[in-house]
Amino acid sequence: MGTLTYDSGLTIYFNDWTLAHLQVAIGVKLHLRESFHLSWKDETDGDGGRGSIWIFPGAPLFFKFADGRGPLLDSKWVEALVKSANTPEGMTVMPEPRPLVRELTRQRRGSIGRI
Repeated sequence: MGTLTYDSGLTIYFNDWTLAHLQVAIGVKLHLRESFHLSWKDETDGDGGRGSIWIFPGAPLFFKFADGRGPLLDSKWVEALVKSANTPEGMTVMPEPRPLVRELTRQRRGSIGRI
């Protein structure tokens, strides 16, 4: 489980796979000097709540990953996150689109046993 720390006062927990995609999507928006809301469902405390923060250029963000290896990213998922930031609701943490998960699983299975 990785963390996104915002302004040294708020720590949000995400699995490393999701956090890696958020890091890139947020980086794209900040590179363009665009501000937006980031919203997510609280899965860790079990109450089904949600949270939202305002991301802006210069906002102190710290991404901490549990795994030391960087994953191969799903560009379609990053694109979907970036597009969601352009809506009135802002960037919404969403699960990886299902067809992409199936495709990646198929590709990984096809590579098992190959050298």
